[in-house]
Amino acid sequence: MVATSPASHTTQATGAGDTRRHQALYLTVSATLLALVFVERWVLSVHSFSFDVWSAQVGMSHKVWPIWDITRLYQQVGRPLVAIGEVLVMTAWLWRSTGGGSAGRRAVGGLVVALVASAINKAIKIVWGATPLWRTLPHHVGANFPSGVVTFMVASVGYVALVGWRQGHRTVPRLLVLAIIGAGPARVIGGQHLLSDVVGAYMLGISFLILASRYLTWTPRAGAAVAAQPSG
Repeated sequence: MVATSPASHTTQATGAGDTRRHQALYLTVSATLLALVFVERWVLSVHSFSFDVWSAQVGMSHKVWPIWDITRLYQQVGRPLVAIGEVLVMTAWLWRSTGGGSAGRRAVGGLVVALVASAINKAIKIVWGATPLWRTLPHHVGANFPSGVVTFMVASVGYVALVGWRQGHRTVPRLLVLAIIGAGPARVIGGQHLLSDVVGAYMLGISFLILASRYLTWTPRAGAAVAAQPSG
């Protein structure tokens, strides 16, 4: 039997401890962002911010041709049938790019985690409805907080960009990140959302993007493997 030195045990234990601390940090950040989404929604039910009034004015203003087309393009992302197609394409790409098997199941499972953000987004809208300021606007349609398109872009599209980056791709992930960054401003300029809506959506999306990325790299038996090492 090959003996393992105490120094090796110490190094492995330290590495496992660092991993657990990092996991705890990520989970704390994710939980904090999610909590802030609910806090923001509660605040919006009793108070209207001046920057939301300003963003409403921007949304109702006239748009020149290129900007209007860009905002309409983002509008299509949130269409139910389009979104289903996008999820199917992302699922197929994740499965094939990781070679299927356990790696493919893990990659697709991460996308499922990211999609939970969109489910929570819908639940918030069903439970609380539109914010008071949104209901006073002549162009308001349905519930506004948080932006569903931005939530989907950050959590799900962001997850695909992350997997692609980890695989060594650079051009497409960068383009996807630019699309994610542009989603919030496009929804405000297009008049579909207020500034607070996209801020909440970015927080909600990032919260579940963190969880999805942790799921992708999670190794639950790492600590057990260290504990099972023979002492000599």
